[in-house]
Amino acid sequence: MAKKVSDEQCLKNYETMCALFKNAIPDGGRFSVVYGCGVDVGMMDFGVLRSTTYTYASYAIGYDKNVNEIAILPIDRDLETYGSPHYLKKAEIDKAKIGMMTKEIRIQSKSLPKKYITFSVQEMINQDPDEVSVCVKQDAQAKDFHTFFKEQYSK
Repeated sequence: MAKKVSDEQCLKNYETMCALFKNAIPDGGRFSVVYGCGVDVGMMDFGVLRSTTYTYASYAIGYDKNVNEIAILPIDRDLETYGSPHYLKKAEIDKAKIGMMTKEIRIQSKSLPKKYITFSVQEMINQDPDEVSVCVKQDAQAKDFHTFFKEQYSK
């Protein structure tokens, strides 16, 4: 069983992630930021042999209510490095939805590398037994992001 991470450490991780986002994104201060994590399941079938791979991802997700823009920044679990950001405006999104039970967010857009991205934004992650996500506390921020996404992007 994974050890629980303290609220103080979760808040510190959240603040570190926000600082990383604001450093990486030009004009990053205009965005509200939340942490999102996702898993991509890949399957290959070789006749009698089937292979399944799981790829875990962490994202610093910025959203600007004034211009209805989302910036998704891939980040590492240690909150030290990041990948290339993806900017999405409402007009560029083919389909966006939030799962009813899982609250998993899926965005389809031709501008994304795999034509889609899937992630979830949780209010609190304070255990990580598989060491694949960042432990954060973002209660109000997660609720605000879900409201923004439902109102502006969910089609």
